Amino acid sequence: MPYVTTVERAGIEKGKILGMQQGEATILMLLLEEKFGSAALEAHRERIAAAQPEELLQWSKRILSAETPETIFHSPTR
Repeated sequence: MPYVTTVERAGIEKGKILGMQQGEATILMLLLEEKFGSAALEAHRERIAAAQPEELLQWSKRILSAETPETIFHSPTR
């Protein structure tokens, strides 16, 4: 088994996180298009692609009960 340096290990972990984030974004985009159509997807594609993992998770949960695409991305006030 080859030796992996700390820097390499950090790079590997960062790559895993980015890969998971991209996967979450892809799934959310597919769901958005399926539920609201391609126009909604195109309107929100950049926002989804730039989102942090926590946002993607929140939005993915909201899509289940959303009546409009805007309700997915709107931050509810408490």
